[in-house]
Amino acid sequence: MTEVNKQRFYKKLAVTGLAFTLVGAGTLGLHSLNFTGEPTVASAAAETYTTTANLNIRSGPSTSNAIIATVKQGTQLTVVGQAASGWLKVSYQGKTGYVSSQYVEKSVRSTTKTYVTTANLNIRSGPSTSSTIVVTVKQGTQLTSTEQAANGWLKVSYQGKTGYVSTQYVKESTGSSEPAPAPAASVYVATANLNVRTTASTSGAVMATLKAGTQLDVTAKAANGWLKITYQGKVGYVSGQYVRALAGMKVVSNPESIQVVVNKQNKLPENYVPKDLVYTTIPFTFKEQTEKKKMRSEAAAAIAQLFAGAKKQGVTLLGVSAYRSHATQSALFSSYVQRDGYDKAATYSALPGTSEHETGLGIDVTKGDGTCAAQDCFGGTKEATWLDAHAAEYGFIIRYPKGKDAVTGYKYEPWHLRYVGKPVAQAIKSKGITLEEYYGIK
Repeated sequence: MTEVNKQRFYKKLAVTGLAFTLVGAGTLGLHSLNFTGEPTVASAAAETYTTTANLNIRSGPSTSNAIIATVKQGTQLTVVGQAASGWLKVSYQGKTGYVSSQYVEKSVRSTTKTYVTTANLNIRSGPSTSSTIVVTVKQGTQLTSTEQAANGWLKVSYQGKTGYVSTQYVKESTGSSEPAPAPAASVYVATANLNVRTTASTSGAVMATLKAGTQLDVTAKAANGWLKITYQGKVGYVSGQYVRALAGMKVVSNPESIQVVVNKQNKLPENYVPKDLVYTTIPFTFKEQTEKKKMRSEAAAAIAQLFAGAKKQGVTLLGVSAYRSHATQSALFSSYVQRDGYDKAATYSALPGTSEHETGLGIDVTKGDGTCAAQDCFGGTKEATWLDAHAAEYGFIIRYPKGKDAVTGYKYEPWHLRYVGKPVAQAIKSKGITLEEYYGIK
């Protein structure tokens, strides 16, 4: 093999990532590629390079020099100077050495930029609307990006999650403190049955009619007291006269947790459905096999044990209402609004998404004769007394205890049980506190 052919052969091996292994073993004598002449090193500003093949770092700018370290393809090296004959002086893990410039390339400098969403926006798992939604963020949310846009999408980071957003709905942040164009409240709700129109006027065509209690994605304020919203992927307008801003409302990030806190400030994701709903085996005040007999599997098993334990001690209980779907809660709340008005309805009924019944972990119970179901007269009964004393033994708490209205947002409900698991239930019972106080949240 001629000298030229040898060099071509070894170069091919290096590019495929094999050279460093063979050189390290000393079987091919790659020192035959020694460069002649005294090397000179020119100082240069430190720059980052990435190896394009597995590569030896040597003590000098020649293959005859000792190997200091061997790095894998894709390793980043800091280049601190240029040597003669195509070698670079590098720094790696506190060591200084030399690598052949044939097998490194300058790294594309990653510049982190901050963007602000100009509308409520889905962050997706890939750069396409067909990719799954990772999280949905509100208008005015700040996102960071280290990659340039491709095909109209940006790779972004948000609260430790990485995903993609359409560049159509983000703009580069100027770093100024100007407020986002959307209203500041995180959640808006319809306080009456409400028309969504094509324009900000009653002369606009009706696109849809929403029930009282429906939560709205408000994207901007329009003229004359109207609000611009998105509904089922379409842009529309509603009168601000029939919309209430719920300041401080947050969407919970852990809806599947047994200990999730759902209340007037912490709501479930829109149209959330628990994954493991099953029919309970306990008796109810009605015979029909409806969703109201369902609970999440762990809670269903626990409530059966609680009912059995009560019966052994001479206390008979009946179920009244367990799981309630988002649609059912929406219809229920809307009916209360129609009857009593929004403000009064909100004092005794939960907005859709904020009801514990939607978690599949809550259940209302009553006496064995079916009387006093979800009524104040249940308090003080032997059944209520037994539940207060023993529910925690089975992983349940009285979710809305007496005297805690200001904390829970609801009046005393001795009939409403919530499954949280035995350790948490027993800790809450022993301290005489609420779920909110246990976790130190509102």
